[in-house]
Amino acid sequence: MSGPVLDEAAARHAFARREEGVRGLADAAGPLVAACREMAARFARGGKLLVFGNGESGADASHVAVEFMHPVVVGKRALPALALGNDAATVSGVGAREGFAEVFAHQLRAFAAAGDVALGISPDGRCPNVRRGMAVARELGLLTIGLSGGDPADAADADHVLVVGGTDPLVVKEVHVTAYHLMWEVVQVFLEGTFAGVVGRGGGAPEGGGGPPEEGAVPPECAGGVCVTCSDEAVPMRVRRLLPGDLAEAEGGGTTRRISVALVAAAPGTTVLVHAGEAIGVVGGDGEDPGAPPPVPLPASVPHAPQPPIGDPDD
Repeated sequence: MSGPVLDEAAARHAFARREEGVRGLADAAGPLVAACREMAARFARGGKLLVFGNGESGADASHVAVEFMHPVVVGKRALPALALGNDAATVSGVGAREGFAEVFAHQLRAFAAAGDVALGISPDGRCPNVRRGMAVARELGLLTIGLSGGDPADAADADHVLVVGGTDPLVVKEVHVTAYHLMWEVVQVFLEGTFAGVVGRGGGAPEGGGGPPEEGAVPPECAGGVCVTCSDEAVPMRVRRLLPGDLAEAEGGGTTRRISVALVAAAPGTTVLVHAGEAIGVVGGDGEDPGAPPPVPLPASVPHAPQPPIGDPDD
């Protein structure tokens, strides 16, 4: 057998090893967006992100923290985040005195407030110190998010659990990187749209505690509902009709466009918040609009990518 054939077979095998994890992440779009919305609400109340994991997952925790603290995209808002494995003296000191299972739990008790977010990362969900950290975070009232791999039954209890299918630790790590990059991006989308202009200063919940900030509130330093430090925006659009492949025809801002509605329960007549061609939330309307065009029948398979503005096909 020739060299190129062997190389192609190896490449196909490498891609096949990743298929389960990547497809699983795509199927988890809804839960991931739900977690990100709650994260954005905590940041909007002045909360911070505390991230932890061991070994390669510890490196991922540091990566997550710097993504939020120092965004690579110019103009995006910096958000408070801390990786609990970064301080070697604290980790080794707590480990020596209290045991390695307590290295994250101890720091959470010292640093965390009820309005914060805890993100625990584990390749298989069985890391004792990550599980202990998640348990303490729940006791303290933090929003808890677990990023795990392998058997979902092994994942630590959390408000939101995202599990990458498969047992190959290299593949799990690769998909974890994609997952937390998506988390950063979607949190920014919510802060620019649903929670535009209401990001608090300092850690924890505001005085009086309570629920999320008033959605849509716009302070003087923001123009048109978009914070001046942000480089793009989310806009409301009204759904006219549903199209094949989780798409819809929507109107707003004097234009009619095809958008993706894969992440929301949209219907003709509803108003959705749209960012980069993707509807990320339903913000108004009561469903069916008698004057809307009829839905288009759905074929077996249609691409999901957002489409350009609708116009004359002969243009």
